[in-house]
Amino acid sequence: MDGARESARQNPRKPLDLTDADLATAATACRAMSYQEGARAKQLENPTLRGPLETNSKRYAALAEKLEAARKRPGAASA
Repeated sequence: MDGARESARQNPRKPLDLTDADLATAATACRAMSYQEGARAKQLENPTLRGPLETNSKRYAALAEKLEAARKRPGAASA
């Protein structure tokens, strides 16, 4: 574990350099996953099994919104 922490300190994360097309593709993929997880959740009758799928669906939708918002920022790269 200490080796991983030391490596993280020595190599700080670099910001992603994503084009507008990259962001659009990722947002579309997240929207599709959100829809699929929601559809799978609706098919299940057991609420214990349905809950995690509904949560995943919401998380994918939230990520898609973040990616779409990043596309709308004035500083976002364009393709």
